Amino acid sequence: MNSQRHFECRDVSIAVMNYNGEDKLPGLFESIANLNEPVGEVLMVDDGSTDTSVELVRKGWGNTQVVELGVNSGGILNKVRNTAFSKASQSLVFIVDNDVELKPDCVQQLVNVFNEYPDAAACLTRAVHWDDESSIYQDGQILHYVGASPNTNRDANINEVDDQPRVSIGWGVQMIDKQRAAEVSYFNEAYILGWGDDGEINHKLNLYGYKCYQVPKAVVVHKRFESSKRYLAAVQNRLRFIAEMYRLRTILLATPALLAYECSLVAFLIMKGGMSDYLTGWKVFFRDFGDIRRVRNQIQSYRKIPDNQVMDAGDIFVYSDYVNNKILMTGYKALNKFLNIYWRLIRKFV
Repeated sequence: MNSQRHFECRDVSIAVMNYNGEDKLPGLFESIANLNEPVGEVLMVDDGSTDTSVELVRKGWGNTQVVELGVNSGGILNKVRNTAFSKASQSLVFIVDNDVELKPDCVQQLVNVFNEYPDAAACLTRAVHWDDESSIYQDGQILHYVGASPNTNRDANINEVDDQPRVSIGWGVQMIDKQRAAEVSYFNEAYILGWGDDGEINHKLNLYGYKCYQVPKAVVVHKRFESSKRYLAAVQNRLRFIAEMYRLRTILLATPALLAYECSLVAFLIMKGGMSDYLTGWKVFFRDFGDIRRVRNQIQSYRKIPDNQVMDAGDIFVYSDYVNNKILMTGYKALNKFLNIYWRLIRKFV
């Protein structure tokens, strides 16, 4: 690893991921224009929009490089992200979703952490709610060992939590060292939009021996928009993630916990009418098993870090409307209790 690095804001390419964002893009681009320090370039990768997004940006922000995919990626946002890497000219690529606005010092705070931590390969932003900027929407994540996400500090007050960088895995608004991302083959385009598609690159980098840091002082404002439940991604991506990333010993030791989680997931999806997504997720897993094995061999060949250093337990994050009755809440609490106890038993061995 090269520790002799020093970056400036001019070494950053801001890459906006966009699909039909005409109502959101003006606020984002105004926030980019109001950054404390100018960046090296701004580009927008358009994922086959059918609204006026492209025309809007070309007319209002003429210095922006617009890259048009032409045809929508069909929920493969990692294809859009990888296109940004291929088109960006700067060393640091700041991947930005179109539904956020950047605080004026956001880019500078991320660059500062790259310079302070020579092992940094990615730096992730904190997001606050659009309608209450004192309340946290996203503050980095740890990987739960069953392949889930305890969402750190969700809805906590920004003044009541720590503001120091910490190792994390991602969400869609993060600055990535382009050269180090290339060492782990960038984003995996086999992941569909939903759980893990934006964090799998962080986990690969962490396994490789680099670090991905949550930077609480780098703040974006996230606009609330209703989204689909994404049950399919939660099944399909999770199965692939575990098969590609985990050591075989970890899978074997964690089998009782993985089965407990799987049974709970099936029961939940039956109640929510999502079993077709569950079955489709497994079908895709078996269909793509050859490619999964290829990627697994690649990852396991370069990994330097054991699993117990890049995963943990904790209460699994779920939206409140997912556990909106007594039966679901009781099952949710019992599952978390079992998983937390079991992790304490196996952690030192994985």
